[in-house]
Amino acid sequence: MVVDVWLDAVTPKDSLLIYSLLPSLKEKGYKTFVTAKNQTQTTEIMDLLKVEHVCVGEYGENLKQKLIAEQKRTLKFLDIFNSVGLPRVLWTHGDVSAIRTAFGLQIPIVYSNDTPVAIHVAKLVCPLVNWLVAPEFFGKSWRQFGISESKMAFYDGIEETAWLLEPRFGQPKFLEPLAEKERIVLFRNAEYKASYCKDVEVNAWNLLRELSKIATVVYLPRYEEEKNIAKKLDNVWIPPKPVLAAQIIPYVDVTVGSGGTICRETALMGKPAINFHFWDAAAKYLYRKNFPIRRIRNTAKIVETVKNIFETPEKHTVNTTCDLERLENPVSSTMRYLERSLVASQT
Repeated sequence: MVVDVWLDAVTPKDSLLIYSLLPSLKEKGYKTFVTAKNQTQTTEIMDLLKVEHVCVGEYGENLKQKLIAEQKRTLKFLDIFNSVGLPRVLWTHGDVSAIRTAFGLQIPIVYSNDTPVAIHVAKLVCPLVNWLVAPEFFGKSWRQFGISESKMAFYDGIEETAWLLEPRFGQPKFLEPLAEKERIVLFRNAEYKASYCKDVEVNAWNLLRELSKIATVVYLPRYEEEKNIAKKLDNVWIPPKPVLAAQIIPYVDVTVGSGGTICRETALMGKPAINFHFWDAAAKYLYRKNFPIRRIRNTAKIVETVKNIFETPEKHTVNTTCDLERLENPVSSTMRYLERSLVASQT
């Protein structure tokens, strides 16, 4: 088996990016091999999107477990490549074990990322990659992690456009009852097990409880233990099957989340998004371009704002079709540097 491009996912967002990249890779005739870490619905989203993949590795809970998990994952990669052969190029969104494995085996690395806040990962991998493909609104802040400017490739856009510009997934029937609800909030907690998640000022469970008093809350859990807590609250609904945020957003009035992917997707689709934690360069970029996103770090103010959105939705919902189309699709930039790396690997 000849593998041109090895794609590795460790988050649901990675799965969506791989799903978005695969058609372009296959159109060019490249042979692909996809691996995914069994954590935070990553493999579930792969299954939902019908992306063929091999599950490799798990998530470590504490620092010691994370280190052990990474070492085990590296060894599993070596076993796999003993069987399928060495890939010519690696694409990943920031997994340490995949990048270290590729570097050790002299496989070129194309590294897409929009999370410089994940400092521990960036410090470990940025010096090892051949290309960093990132939104230009981060500027040259990546230099702090030991990567030269000559290896940075920027585009005028945001990663979520990869699957929102040309959506190829339908609407599952189990979401249809949401159309009968008058007020719906989509809620996502912070990724509190991640090394970069700290200083969250809002108590997410108190906020969820307050929101459930004024609306139906669709809760998308990151971790298994969240389900048991959320199920105890009235008016909180957890989808019975894996589902994409982009499939739910058309039904909701507002999204409340920590400020990551789900809030950006919501704003890009023209619905109001409230970040209760992050207000990074990505959120500021969308705000400057008049997408409906804001940060509020106070439970009472969030609830008050949500009530205002319910009362005057026409003031908060935006037709973003034209603005979305003006953004550069990251798939094009990523493909450019994957192909450069493939050519370089033959010389």
